[in-house]
Order: sequence, then C-alpha cells, then structure tokens
Amino acid sequence: MFETVVPSLVGLEVTGQAPAVRTRRLPVPNGTPPVVECSGGRLSGRTALLAGLDARYAAHLRRASADLGRPDLGRADLAPAADDEDPTRRNASHASDLLFHLRQELSRRPGDFGGTLAFPRLTQGLLAVTSWQAVGAGEAEAAVGRLESLLRETVAAGPARRARVAQWMQQAAAGPAAGPAAGANPLVAALVDLVTPELLGPSAHRHGLRWWALRQVAGPGPDHVQLSELARRFRGDPDDREVAERHLMAAFLADIDSHYTWSRRMNRLPRPLLLLDNAHSRLGRPVVRTLLQVWHEEPPGTRPGVITTVLAGEPSGPDADDTAPSTRRAGSPFWRQDRPGTAAGWTVRLPLAGLGLEEVTLMFGTEHPPSGTARVVHRLSAGRAGIAHALVEAACRAIRHGDSAEPRWLLDLPAHDAPARTVHEQLLRVLVPGERDRERLTFYSPALDDGAADLLGAYYPRTDRSPLDVQEARRLLERNHWAAAAHQAVDAPFVQDRTLRTLLGHRLAAQVAGEPGMQTWRHLHGTVRTRYAPNATGLPDQALYHALAVHDTGVVVRTLHQRLAERSAADWLASVNLICSAPHPPTPVPTAAATNEQCQACQHGDLAVHQAIDLLVRNLWVQSHPLSAPTGALIDSIRLQLLTLAQYTGAADQAVFFQAHETWPGRLRRWYQAPDLPTRL
Repeated sequence: MFETVVPSLVGLEVTGQAPAVRTRRLPVPNGTPPVVECSGGRLSGRTALLAGLDARYAAHLRRASADLGRPDLGRADLAPAADDEDPTRRNASHASDLLFHLRQELSRRPGDFGGTLAFPRLTQGLLAVTSWQAVGAGEAEAAVGRLESLLRETVAAGPARRARVAQWMQQAAAGPAAGPAAGANPLVAALVDLVTPELLGPSAHRHGLRWWALRQVAGPGPDHVQLSELARRFRGDPDDREVAERHLMAAFLADIDSHYTWSRRMNRLPRPLLLLDNAHSRLGRPVVRTLLQVWHEEPPGTRPGVITTVLAGEPSGPDADDTAPSTRRAGSPFWRQDRPGTAAGWTVRLPLAGLGLEEVTLMFGTEHPPSGTARVVHRLSAGRAGIAHALVEAACRAIRHGDSAEPRWLLDLPAHDAPARTVHEQLLRVLVPGERDRERLTFYSPALDDGAADLLGAYYPRTDRSPLDVQEARRLLERNHWAAAAHQAVDAPFVQDRTLRTLLGHRLAAQVAGEPGMQTWRHLHGTVRTRYAPNATGLPDQALYHALAVHDTGVVVRTLHQRLAERSAADWLASVNLICSAPHPPTPVPTAAATNEQCQACQHGDLAVHQAIDLLVRNLWVQSHPLSAPTGALIDSIRLQLLTLAQYTGAADQAVFFQAHETWPGRLRRWYQAPDLPTRL
C-alpha cells in the first residue's frame, strides 16, 4: 500500500524514516486513477492505515482526512443538524460539509506544494448553497461558521473575521428575502459577487463563473442563474439535492484539474491525497456514491488520489501464505485507460492485510513475554491490529507489574487503558458497544446455527427477554459483517467471526464460573444438544460438540467408536475436527478413566480402540483451546492414537488414518487447531 498504490495515485514515492526521508516524483501514468477502497473488520486497523498514510505524506503533498461516519467529519467546528430536523431544509448537507472541509484542508497547505490551490468553482457553489435563508435551529450560526471557514486563509481569527462575515450577510440580505421561489437570484448573486473576488481575486472569480455558466444546471442562462438553480435544487427534494451535490463535487474536481497546468504536469507536481474513513456508514455511502458518479461522468483530467475504508467481513485467521491482492500485496499501476461501464467500476477493492507474526512480536518492544504469547495473540486476533494491540499492551502491563502473562490467562489480564476491566471485556465493549447486545450475543455464542440461537432465545438473556432478541442480534451481526468461514461439515455458527465468538465464549465462562455445578453452562449446552438429538439416539456431530463442552466424554467416545465401522475415515476425522473445537467449561472437570461400559462397538473387553479414541478426543480438545500453545506430550499422544486407529481399520481407512498420523502433529506444532486440521488427505 505504502510502496505501490499510494505513490502511483499521487505521483510521489516517499522512502526512509526521519530524518533520512527521501522523495522521488514519478511519471504520470496514462489514463485515470481509480478510487481505492480498503476493507477490513472491526479493530482491523482501517483508521490506523489512513493515519499512517497521513503521517507519511504530511510534509510532502497536500492531503485531507475526514471521518465520513461522523456528522462533523471529525471536526469540532462543523454544526451537524438536529436529530429531528428535515435534512432538505438545511443550508448544508454531509456532502457539502465534506467539500467545505476538503477545500479548507487542501487550500491551506504551504506554497512549496506548487502554489496556492484555489477553488473558485467550488467556493461559488458553496456560497450559493449557504446563501439561502436559515430556517432550521442553529442554521444562522452554522451558515456564519461556514462563511468564516472560507476566510481562514486570508483573514486572521478574531473580531475582524466575524465583522467581515457579518458585513457580507447584511449586504447580501439587504435585497429581497430569500425564499424557495422569488428572490433567490439577487441573494445568490450578491453573496457570490461580494465574497469570491476578495477570497480568490477577480481573475479566478471570472473563471469560476464561466465554468458555472456552461454547467447547464438550469438549462441555458448566465452564471448567476445556474448558481441560483443550484441553490434551489439543493433545497429541493432528495433527488434534486443529489443532483446539486453532484454539481458541487464536479466543481471540486474541476478546480483540482485546473490547478495542474501543463508546466506543473511536466514537472510532475504531486497530486492531492484524500483519506476518507468509514465510507460504509449511513452518512458515508451517499457521499462516496456521489464522488464515484462524478468521477465516471466528468471528462478525464488530473484527479486526486482517493483512499477510502469500509467495514467488511474478513478471513477467520491470518494466512501467511495468502498471495491474493491486499493492502500488503497490490500490483501497480491501477490506472484505467478505458472507461468502465458503471460508476462502481472505478473502485479498486483491497482487503486490509492482517498483521504477521513478526509484526505482533515487534509490538512487545523491549518486553519479553512468556514463550508462545506472541503466537497466541497473533492467532486469537486473526491479525487485526486493534485487537492485537490491546492484548499486547495488557501483557506488557502485566510483565511490568510482575504479574503472570502466560498465554492461558491472557484474556483475563487487566486492560491497559481500563485496568478495572479485563482485556476481553474491554475489547467486547469496543466491538459490541451496547450492553444488551453484548448480553444477547454472549448467551447465543454457543449456537452452531441459527436454529440453535432461536432455541436459546427462549431462555436467555435471563431478564427482560423479548421475542425479537435473536432477530435483533442477527441483524447486529449482519450490519457489522461478522461473517467468516464456518466450521467444517456444519452450517455456519450463529456468531461466525471466530475471534468475536472466542471473546464472547470467554465472557460467558467468566460470568458463570462461580455457579455451583455450572448450572447455566450445562443448561445452555444441554438445551441446544436436545435440539439435535431429542431422543438421545443417533447423536450428530453438533450434539457431541455440546456434550464435550460439558465434559460428557463418555457419550462422545462411545458414539465415535460405533461410527468407526460405519463411516469413512475422512468423514470420521471431520467429525472429530468439529467436536474437539467445542468450548471449554469455566472450571476444570476431573478426568475419568476410559471405560467401554455401554459401548456397543467394544467386543471381548478389548479397550485398545476405545482408549485410543478417548485419548485422541481429550488431548485434541485440550490442544484446541483458543489460548493453548502446542504441547509436545499432547501432540505425541495424538499422533500415537491416530497410528493405533490405522492399525485397527481396513486398507482404505488405514491409509487415511496413517496420513493423518503423519500430518496432524506437524500442523498442531505450527499452531493449527481443530476445526482447521485437514481431513481430506
């Protein structure tokens, strides 16, 4: 991303670290650049990526950042609309506020970046929009604030600026009242003619008006007629406002294009960089749609580099061997010589690359965590920067305080930014901000499918239950794109994102840990277990998964032993893979000796196969705890049990078990766990 994508978009390569930073201007590729969309899940580092780009290019080119998910775009000086205010009755919208903000950010950069970047077309359009009579609560102050923002380059803050704006407003309002019909032209013309020449000079003012005269906003007519129609459409219905916003966006791009004269292009003057966070949000989607539509419809020209971020689903874990395009591995250039069929065709989508193990290790700095801690953080976080950072900081805090930072206790350490809470609770507060949402998902997290969640919804949460609890929880998961690869051989779990499911499961275990006999834990898993086997016969994998969660290993081993002669080895191993990924109870349960009582598959008291299955299930389950590091003794035992099964099965199955005995131990030592072990060998 830093080495290829952004340098291609802006025409500037920045290498090295301060104070030995080097820059190199790049040739301008043929064609038109795309809009790059970086996608990632919650706490994956989307905002951090943009912050890193902003920091790298701050001293070298014009750039502007905005959080499209916030009404104020991340700026305290913007006045958002009241919650109950009709958006069509405002003098501004999210799109126009963004353009005000981008204009200000790109205009105030030092002259070293190739002279002052003026925005005559955009300024005139924004003035026309702002000139309408304020009718909403607080709109008078907001309109003054926006006019003041136009003065920031030429008039210092303080009484002088406020007096200048007041003078403009009085002079412009001295004509006919500004209403939705008559009287619009004089007010628009007065304000544009008063303000633009002072801000930009008469020449830029004339160039801007000439551009608006050719826009045909209202059909044939002079510049002021076009600007008046722009203001009228902006205050019209949603479709009219969208048209007006497209004209404003076109003015913004045209102003940038006109800045890059022949001589500046020949000198390879770097282009501006726009960093737009949370483009997936309710406020952000319409703005980006407008940008892409204008990008598609307007004639080719010099365009800024645009990087957006969106919330999207992710893989369930980092894959070091993945070579698919991402923010870490992206070819260049992306520029298009042709014109795509739709506006969406201008978007290039790059998934946000997860952190690698080396990057997680470097996050510990000079601290030396216990062996395996970095690996557990890497696996548990699925490479998401925000989650990894919280876990690493919690471990470093524990080390500095002389407390244990062993991987098994990682999620119960105090959070570095909120020591009164555990790190898993603090992470969940960020991932799922609503307390009731967290409570719902905590109790529904054991469900392996939607039907199981519906069943649990009849009992949990334990207070203030609603018939719509499960539906609302399902919508929350969908909105947040918490969808990852499902467990093997079963439908997708209700909470598909494995990291979130692990955190919720840990929270559930912590909540019920003090109960006598693990009542809630047993009821949760027992309730769902009966869904799959109401008569306790013909137990499917899902029922055995919940049986193992309450440490009912007897029924698990007996059923698997009986299946050994009924199913292929590959299917049998797939079942073991799912079953042994079951959550662990909140308190340790004493381990009983293996027995073949009630096992119909056992004959003549021979316990060899039964014991092998029992040890395989127990050891693989322990080894597959989300916070477990590879344990040599457990892995050696798993290898031995698979070899034993190979010895007691027919030729076809023997080959599969023998290959599993060769491959599974190596995978386990490389930090793989159930349900991710290979079964089709």
